[in-house]
Amino acid sequence: MKYLGLPLTAKRLSYTDCSSLIGKIYNQFQTWQQNKCLTYAGRLELIKSVILGIQTYWLSNYILPIKALEKIDSLCSAFLWGHKFHLVNWGSVCQGKEYGGLGIFSAKYWNYAAATKLLWLIHLKKDLLWIKWVHGNYLQNQNVWTVQPKTNDSWMWRQLLKMRDMLVSKFGNVVTARIADCCSDGKLLLSAVYSVLLQPTNAVAWAKTVWDGFLYPKHSFVLWLACHSRLLTKDRLCRMNILSTNQLYCVLCDRHQLETRDHILFECQYSGEVWNLVMSWLGYKWRSCTWDLLLHWYSQKLKGKSPMKKLKRMCLSAAVYMIWRERNLRIFQDKKRLPAQVFRDIKLSIFCKILNDSSHVHMK
Repeated sequence: MKYLGLPLTAKRLSYTDCSSLIGKIYNQFQTWQQNKCLTYAGRLELIKSVILGIQTYWLSNYILPIKALEKIDSLCSAFLWGHKFHLVNWGSVCQGKEYGGLGIFSAKYWNYAAATKLLWLIHLKKDLLWIKWVHGNYLQNQNVWTVQPKTNDSWMWRQLLKMRDMLVSKFGNVVTARIADCCSDGKLLLSAVYSVLLQPTNAVAWAKTVWDGFLYPKHSFVLWLACHSRLLTKDRLCRMNILSTNQLYCVLCDRHQLETRDHILFECQYSGEVWNLVMSWLGYKWRSCTWDLLLHWYSQKLKGKSPMKKLKRMCLSAAVYMIWRERNLRIFQDKKRLPAQVFRDIKLSIFCKILNDSSHVHMK
């Protein structure tokens, strides 16, 4: 039977018991996939704003089976990439944006974070009826971090103790200190616990350049893929055995150069001309068409929240997006435009964004 949409069972929660949750998420994805115009950025927003809300209700009340959690993550990953090539692995996608990810919450680690919150409430002996019951029936003046499970304990309690053991093996004697660091104003922040459990890698310098809130989301996503060198350029397609070696030439220039990320975006004569037009428009005398130098320059020299720096970051993301779109138009639709026409599209996209935004008067 169910109560408030959740299954009530005295036994271990099985994968079959989670079928209603998985089915709801699957049906939601099937509905969205009928819209062929959804970009990567659109799919990302739907996962973060809708799917997380659907699964959080379950993940906050139960410790779901690993198979069910992995199925949810698999559905989200397949939807994000449109059931095509998974350009970035799911583990990296679920990292925070400052660590090179997309800020999506993995169902598996979010469930672990929710279980950690339950353990922390028991540890603090909060004045709640269910916590008093746990202390009276399971702990009996013992510590939640040292108590051992018994054969007649409920499956939920045994699952909580397994989560406790994982935390202790991960953090050792400082487990309570690490969890306490995730508190703010006396409340445990699940997002902070999630970040600690996921053990993020080193922060990336280009995060604020890519994810400036003023940029078009679809421009930011393509720029993010470029920073990870995960755009489906011809050299990568060749390594996947999709293209032959005689099909690797850049479609933007006539020099028969190998199409790599660095070449197609800035080093190519065509894209270099587009970018130099942008630099002249911004009033810069400095010129460079090298990907690494440009990204370093933006990440180190153009940091900050001033309107003009936001505008310059927008120019970078728009240029990368428009050059990549021009490349795809030439390959898939056999349409060719001059660099000046691409530059005009860059300016139009920026003008539309600025003139329709009411927060940056100085930029207007």
